This record gives sequence, structure tokens and C-alpha cells, in this order.
Amino acid sequence: MFNGAMINNFLMMFLAILICFTGCKTDKNKPDVDNISVSLEFNRLDKDIFSIKDSLTVSDLILLQTKYNSFFDIYCRNMLRLPAPNDSLQVVQLNGFKNDPDIKNVYSASDSIYTEGEVERIKSGLTTFFKHLKYYYPEKFTPEVVTFISGFNYNVVTTDSVMGIGLDMYLGGDSKFYPSLGFPKYMFRKFSKEYIVNDCIKGWFQSEYDVETVKKELLNQLIYEGKLLYFCDAMAPDLHDSVKIGYTGEQLKWCRENEKQVWSFFIEKKLLFSTNQKEYIRFIQDGNTTQGFPEGAPGKTACYIGWQIIKVFMKNNNATLQQLLNENDAQKILNQSGYKP
Repeated sequence: MFNGAMINNFLMMFLAILICFTGCKTDKNKPDVDNISVSLEFNRLDKDIFSIKDSLTVSDLILLQTKYNSFFDIYCRNMLRLPAPNDSLQVVQLNGFKNDPDIKNVYSASDSIYTEGEVERIKSGLTTFFKHLKYYYPEKFTPEVVTFISGFNYNVVTTDSVMGIGLDMYLGGDSKFYPSLGFPKYMFRKFSKEYIVNDCIKGWFQSEYDVETVKKELLNQLIYEGKLLYFCDAMAPDLHDSVKIGYTGEQLKWCRENEKQVWSFFIEKKLLFSTNQKEYIRFIQDGNTTQGFPEGAPGKTACYIGWQIIKVFMKNNNATLQQLLNENDAQKILNQSGYKP
């Protein structure tokens, strides 16, 4: 017979095994990237420019050109629009930007937010992204990451070798700068540090899979957006869905609760194969609401639907991420998904 002590010992041992099993098991949808090595080069163009107390000299300019190579030329010519024909004139133009009182205030605000600890957090998030990227695309090059200030012109910029982050576009939803710049109010909360890694993931995707090549039709557009969001799932499994799609918690809840009704609306109104951009763009474009939908409906409702279609497609088909992204037949993806909300 079992006595009380033996029963207690058995229960404790069973509980320990259960905790170990549940704690150690891995999500089959999350690849193990712990052993993937990524060397992330992270440079602060913003600090290299603005930490110089006095005006930049031609020697300073040459050092910047050497350190940042072609990205520095892109920064000056394309982002700041300083098309100087020579170094002497370029340093004058760059000093005009650097010493502008408003720009100096922007940099000061950025510098107070992006402390060493905060930068390390961003590095960690980007390293996780690039590890997952290396898992799915072993041959892909890990770009250098460069932060900059562009006067609210760019948030994420990608080149062949650099991923640039405009820190002035991530000063926080309550920043004093954004209301006077003409940005819609619903966008303010996305101008925060929590969105940097997600925007970098999207920037990489869009540089590889250009939306301009996608057929101007609602089905093709929503499948493209669904692929983009599923790519974010793959690259940052722990990132919250609300950040990936840019919704508040309530907006995400609305889409989950009304998914079937939204899909039925697209079917009943014969919108899926509409090539009239004016007719379908309101379901794709970002916004606080979707025109014609009930109160509480956010923008990008078709993007949410596309996301769910892709999730079901990947669940029901033996397809790799690369095969999904290279499949350009939106009708085929829809049919093979078996999507029925």
C-alpha cells in the first residue's frame, strides 16, 4: 500500500516532470535560432554629425564619407536634398542643416530617448530579426544598421548594404513635433520606439518584394499585405500582433470579432476582383477608420483579412516561407488556403 509520504513524493516528482516538460518544449512554429550567429554592425550617423559642437569641417566631412561610404551620399543628396557639387559646398549645406535651431531641438529630443540602454534594446530586437532572416535565407547578407536624423522625411531606408533608421520618426506619440507637421493624429502612436524593429522588417520585405509589381486588384493587394504581415510573424514571433499591423488592442479585437462579416462584405459586393483602385483602396490604406464600415472598424481591414488567409494557407499546405513569398497567383493561394472565417 502507498502511505502518505510516498504519495506526496510521487506527486512532487510528477509535478517537477510536468513543469520541466511544459517549460522546455518549443513552439513548432518558432524556429530555434539560438545557434545562428549574426554580426550586427550598428553606427550612429546622427551622433557623428550632431556631437560635433562647432561646425563641421571638410576634414570631418571626409571622415563621414569614409565611414559611411555610399550611404552618406544617399543621406545628403536624397534625404536632406543637399546636392552639392564639391566637398566645400557640401559641408556648408550640411552645417546649415546641423545648426538649424529646430533640427538641433529634434536631435536633442532624440538623444534623450535613445540612450545607450535603449539602443542596446533595439540592437537586440534587430539581431533577433536577422537571426530569423538567416534561418530562412542563409544566403542573405546582414546589412549594416545606421541611425540618422532627416528632418522627419524618412523612417526606414534600405540599400544593398545598409538599413537606415530615422530616429526623429520615433520620438513617441506625445512628441511636440508631430502635430505641427501635418501627420494624421492616428499615426502619432506609431512614431514610437516599439515600432522600430517591425518597421525594419517591413522595410526589408518591401525592398525585396515591391508592391508596385502587384496587380492593382483587391485580392492581389490583400494577399500581398497578408504575406507582409506573415513575414513579420516569421521574423519576430514574439512581437505583438497589434504592433505588426499597427492597431490598438481594441481595433485588433474588432477585426477578430468581425472577420466573417468583413469577408462576407467583400464577397457580396464583388470587391475581390475589383481593379478600380478608388473602389477598394479604403480597405487597404492605413487610417483610423474604414469609410462605410461600422464604428470601431480600423483602417486596413483587407490587410487583416489577407493575413488570416495566409495563416490558413500555411497551416493547410506544405509550403516554405520562400515558396509562399514567390507565389504570385493570389487566386491559387486563396483556393488552396480553404479560408472560411
